[in-house]
Amino acid sequence: MTKVGSFVGSIDFHSYSQLWMSPYAWTSAKPKDYDAQIALSHAAVAAIKNNGGKIYKDGPIFTTIYPASGNAVDWAYDVGKVKYPYAVELRDTGQYGFLLPASQIIPSGVEIWAAVQVMAQYILDHP
Repeated sequence: MTKVGSFVGSIDFHSYSQLWMSPYAWTSAKPKDYDAQIALSHAAVAAIKNNGGKIYKDGPIFTTIYPASGNAVDWAYDVGKVKYPYAVELRDTGQYGFLLPASQIIPSGVEIWAAVQVMAQYILDHP
């Protein structure tokens, strides 16, 4: 396969469940970059916790939420050759679901911005 672009990282944001997920979704097999991907995941969820106290679960989509096919993360990794693609399920864990109260929007943005900054630095340090 040829490289589609020059992206090294990507995030497919969703709501809700507080999850930071990496490839794969269609299989329980680990991608060749799994160790680097999960290390970045751990750093990102730590940044979220340190910037708002929310706990996000991390891991491959297949085992973190459920098996799925035809998703952006697996496509980005396998076809786009993006080393660090993630699906992130934002706040909350079900109390409000898709109708997050306005009072939680800015705190959610603050914690996710902290995670994105950690992600960017990790990618710079581990291309």
